[in-house]
Amino acid sequence: MRTIDRDLCRRRILEQKILGIGIDLCEIARMRQQMDASSGDFLDAVFTPAEIARGIDRRHPARHFAASFAAKEAVIKAMSGAGASGSYWLDIEVDDRAGDRPDVRLRGRALELADGMGVRRVHLTLAHTQELATAGVVLEG
Repeated sequence: MRTIDRDLCRRRILEQKILGIGIDLCEIARMRQQMDASSGDFLDAVFTPAEIARGIDRRHPARHFAASFAAKEAVIKAMSGAGASGSYWLDIEVDDRAGDRPDVRLRGRALELADGMGVRRVHLTLAHTQELATAGVVLEG
C-alpha cells in the first residue's frame, strides 16, 4: 500500500506560485481581414517564421492565427504586472501542433521579463468557435 507524504505535498504546493494570469479573445473574421488586406505584412510583423509555416497551410488558417494572436496577448497581459509594455509579438512564439498541448516559447525582451518575474513555466490553453478564438495563460513561479 502506498502512503502519501503530506508534508512533502504541502511544501511542493507552497513552492509553486501563480505570478500572472492573462486571457484574450480574438475575432476570427477580423484576423481573416487583416491577413487578406496586408499581403503577408501583418503575419510577418506578428508571427515568427515557424508560426507562419505551421499555420498558413491549415484548413482554417485565420482561426489558427486568431488563437495564436490571443495567446500572445494573454501572455503580455499576464506579464503586465511586471511592467510589460510595447511590442513583444516576435518574442512570444505559440506552438499548437495538432494532438499536442499548446506551448509558449519566450525569447528576447519577453524572456528577460519572465526571468525577472521568476517564471518557471507558462501554461496555455486555446479554444475557438466559428467566430471567436480565445487563450488563457497562467505564469507559474
